Amino acid sequence: MSIQWGTPIGWTGTREEIAAMYGGTKYQGMETPSSSPNVLLFTDPKVGRENGYEFDGWSTDGEVFSYTGMDRIGPQKMHKGNLALRDHRPNGRAVRLFGVSGKATTGNGLIRIYLGEFAIDDEHPYSIEDAPGADGVMRTVFVFHLRPVGDVLRRDEDLSSKAAAPTDTGSATEVPLENHTVGDFTRSAVDAGTGIKREQDLVNAFQSVLVSRGRELNRFKVYPKGSTMPLFTDIHDKTEGVLYEAKADATRNSIRAGLGQLLDYRRYVEGRPCRLLLPAAPNADLLDLLTEHNIAAVWRAGETTTFHIHQDGETQPF
Repeated sequence: MSIQWGTPIGWTGTREEIAAMYGGTKYQGMETPSSSPNVLLFTDPKVGRENGYEFDGWSTDGEVFSYTGMDRIGPQKMHKGNLALRDHRPNGRAVRLFGVSGKATTGNGLIRIYLGEFAIDDEHPYSIEDAPGADGVMRTVFVFHLRPVGDVLRRDEDLSSKAAAPTDTGSATEVPLENHTVGDFTRSAVDAGTGIKREQDLVNAFQSVLVSRGRELNRFKVYPKGSTMPLFTDIHDKTEGVLYEAKADATRNSIRAGLGQLLDYRRYVEGRPCRLLLPAAPNADLLDLLTEHNIAAVWRAGETTTFHIHQDGETQPF
């Protein structure tokens, strides 16, 4: 490892040129060349967005640059480049980050731009997040959190639209109610379209009922402890202080999923009753399950604007 770093911040060039100067290949997103004491990282937030996740980039507060680990299929393992990045300090390697500056004039390659030197965050070196693999199957990924070492190049195109620097406590803030969508990464591509439409129709009908009663509605953006990406609740009846999570059907799997989501939210959004919004009445055993966890069920009667609520062991009109 005798080659010293001589590339200034803002330098642009191809992967071939970088490999010629510092070693490694021209294909991997994480390179640990044997000829220089560096971990070379190549980021392209556009590629992440095309694959269904938005981890990579500067956090919303500009403090941390998040970078998704390697392995495109299945749960990522702490090996190869992931391990080298995590342990770069004890191994005496510097982390060098390259962004995208445009397309090469020949071929299908990209022009890379050197953003600067970074180091793994001491308190939160990485988080484990959910993301689809290249095969469309959900898995867990490592999202590494990098802090600048000295001056670095900050560009608008390298900002993440959602990622935040992880904290030890997590947070929940009220945000405007936007068009409802199925929660990130909760459905396969096969049934996502049908599930989204059913859930959207249910939420729209219920929102109309609440608004007609003079309720002010919004939702919560929740950053779980140690996570970089937010969770969004479905409906928060701000007037009554009630949190709703909607599901496209009243099957056992959906109710178990909704129960888990509400229990997760409740750790950060305290002091608010939680209710599961459904398109039909579930069976009695599932109502008992929800009651055990102090969660009421609200369901729609057919395609009407009539809803029923089951709480404290009783069912009555909503």
